[in-house]
Amino acid sequence: MRIEIISTGDEIVTGLVVDTNAAWLSALLLEQGWQVRRRLTVGDNLADLKTVLQESANRAEVVLVCGGLGPTADDLTAQAAAEAFDQPLTLFPDWLATIEARYASRGRPMAQSNAKQAWLPQGSEILDNPVGTACGFVVRSGQSQLFFTPGVPFEFKQMVREQILPRLKQLAGAQIDTELRRFYTFGVSESALSDMLDAEPWPAGIELGYRSSMPLIELKLIGHGASTADM
Repeated sequence: MRIEIISTGDEIVTGLVVDTNAAWLSALLLEQGWQVRRRLTVGDNLADLKTVLQESANRAEVVLVCGGLGPTADDLTAQAAAEAFDQPLTLFPDWLATIEARYASRGRPMAQSNAKQAWLPQGSEILDNPVGTACGFVVRSGQSQLFFTPGVPFEFKQMVREQILPRLKQLAGAQIDTELRRFYTFGVSESALSDMLDAEPWPAGIELGYRSSMPLIELKLIGHGASTADM
């Protein structure tokens, strides 16, 4: 299952905010046996967003898009998805009622701009956000399913665990693309370790990866469809 991650926001591409969401998501998916093939970052530009969404949808079976679902003018992800996949923005009245109810429960009036968060691409499936006003949604395009989430980390992580992982497991079935095992070595340099191991006759589908984190060297044994015996 080919997976790509798209992170959106000028604050990320300018370096004002570190993209911890994508790193967390990549590691979580690898634990499940799915190695992310590409991670892309794009600013708050409608044309750029549309292009990146279309390109990823043409390559990947699953695209995970984080950010740009807020109520302000620079939150363009829903509009970009609607235009990229010819699914016009449509009011989802049930989600609008949810936003209004959440504000009412706090004794606060809902800002008019929040209504924007209930306008989603026509035909999309809502992903519930139990702690915020921006719901996620799923858009299907050809072979690809695109999952959209807000970028607020505690909202994003809860939605991934509760809404997205179960859907990905259903998509993948029993298929495990990647298995990862980590070993930590001490007293041998990264290059010396590579000299000792790289030329060995490893089974098909198994790769080695190295990461220096002095004083340790991490050795990654990565199996792509490899059997338990081979691992």
